[in-house]
This record gives sequence, structure tokens and C-alpha cells, in this order.
Amino acid sequence: MKKILVLIALVAGGVWLSGCSKSQTPNAPTGTNAQATTPAQAGAPAEATSPALAADSPANLKIKWTPGKTLSMRMELNQGIDSKAPNQPDQGTLEVKLTQDFNLSAVKKLDNGGWELALEFENQSMDVSQGGHSLVTFDSAQSSAQETNNPVAPMLRAMIGARLEYFTDATGKVEKMDGLDDLMKRISAVAKPQQIGMFQQMFSEDTLKRYGSFSEALPNRMVNIGESWTTQNDIKSTIGTLGMDVNYTFKDWEQHGDRRCARVQSTGKISTKTASAAMVGAMVNVENGKITGDFWFDPETGMIVDAHDNQDMTLKITTRTLTMTQQLGQKVRLWLVDAQ
Repeated sequence: MKKILVLIALVAGGVWLSGCSKSQTPNAPTGTNAQATTPAQAGAPAEATSPALAADSPANLKIKWTPGKTLSMRMELNQGIDSKAPNQPDQGTLEVKLTQDFNLSAVKKLDNGGWELALEFENQSMDVSQGGHSLVTFDSAQSSAQETNNPVAPMLRAMIGARLEYFTDATGKVEKMDGLDDLMKRISAVAKPQQIGMFQQMFSEDTLKRYGSFSEALPNRMVNIGESWTTQNDIKSTIGTLGMDVNYTFKDWEQHGDRRCARVQSTGKISTKTASAAMVGAMVNVENGKITGDFWFDPETGMIVDAHDNQDMTLKITTRTLTMTQQLGQKVRLWLVDAQ
């Protein structure tokens, strides 16, 4: 059961990026508010100050890709899971911490108005613990000499340097992804069949596609302060298909480090659309799933330069022998480290 808990933790963490956007519908304007953490406060580097903008200016919330320009990105995921099972002792909170550094670049514009993008994994680390006891520790920046008893370390290390290519439509939706076969060859060269199955649960094809899809949270048009838009997404995972309904609102202009950014708030829900026990051996249903967050869009850079996402949900897990619940909370941050 502990293995199932860890895998579910990582699978659920996959919803930090937008899935396939079914629709984006404008809503009536709403109010403003709330203070956000700046990159300088959180440790992220800042670039040159953006031009002054009127406090009530609209924002063109559309990604601006530049061929040959590389964006260095960092993602940090912190997740906690508390489990309750009949006649089972409390083993403490299961904590998952995952950090990834990757480069995302625009290769060329496509005839359909979309883009060919390339992503390469640079570094990553993962720590899994329960009740204060370490279960898994990995850091690609460290020597592999101490990883002989770590079943996930060779696979995570094999991801470093792997290249994925995304082909989007004019709205930023990923229509095709190349490079998965080569990535799986890397994994197969260092892992046993059972471990390969574990990797596919952690990083499914749909999860990897979302690394090139985060722009789908944007409406791709001019937006006024107070204006809202919605997305409805289907997220395919090893526990079934999850539905994500998110409402975004352009709250205000905000000085975010040395950038003048449009601050967007999000609220939404996560629910199970179809459940499957095929991969993890348990039926998992998401209940009371909630999403809140903020992101900051820099019109000068033409990019989301910082995004914070909070998710809370209850997982009802049913196996052949028992039914249990998990309370899952996670915080995800994705930000632009450098642009060259």
C-alpha cells in the first residue's frame, strides 16, 4: 500500500500544468485585491524594469515566442498526504518534494500559426518521506555513487539531457509531442520492467505533454482589469480521467520584482470523471478538489514569469480488501529563471 501511496502522490501532482483546454469563455468583470510574493522575495532572479503602464491599462495575455530564445524554468512541488484506513495505525504525513530545472525554447513558427518548441531537462531532485523517515532521496547534481539501493534514481538521472519536442496550434495547445520514444529508451536501458511501469505512472505521456502546454491558461487576447475567463480540461492519468474547471481573473498590474506584470488569480475545482484501477490496483476518486493560485504575466517578455498553484482534495481509495481516504494538499511553483 505504501507504494500505491507514493505513486498516487506523484500522479496527482501532475495537474500542476494545464491539460487539453476544451474551452475558454470570457466572463463578466470582477473586483481586485490580494498581495503576492515577488520573485525577489522568493529568491527568483529579476530582469530589467518594464515600461510604465497606466493602472487601468488592458493586457495582451498571449505568449510571445522568439525563435532561438531559450527560457530557463524551475518547478517546485511540495505535497503532503494524510491517510486514514480502518484498523490501521497513523504512519504520519507522506511528503513529496520534487524540483525540476528545464529549458524551453522556440524552434520555429509553424504554418498553422502554432510553434515547434523544444524542452530539455537540466536538473531534478526528489525527496519522499513519511512520518519524518526518508523513503526516497535523489539529486541529479550529486554523485550517483550512493544510489545503488534507490529504485527511482537511475530513471530520474536518465531524464537529464532528454529532449522533447512540442508542436502547438495557434492557441498554444499541444497537438503532437516527439521524443517520448527516445526518453523511454533511456529509461529502459537503466531500469527493470517493473521500474519502467513505475516511471510511466510518475511521468505519463499526458503529463509530459503539459510541460509544453502551460500557455493554455491564457486567453490569447487583450483583457481588461476585472475581466475573467474559464477553462475546462480533461487530465488523463493512471488513476483515470480528472476534470479541471478553472476560472481566471485579471486582477491588477503589479510590480513583481523588477517587472511590471499583469497579476491573474485562479480558482477552480478538480473532480473524477472516470476512475481506473488498471495501473495502480486501486479505484481512486477525487472528492472536494479545490484549486487556488496566482500567476504573473510580463507583457514585455511575453511570458508567464511566475506561477503559484495550490490544490487540496480528498482521495477515496478502494482496493479489494479495504477502503481508505487520503487528504492531499500540494503547492506548486513554476517560474522563469532566465531568458537568453
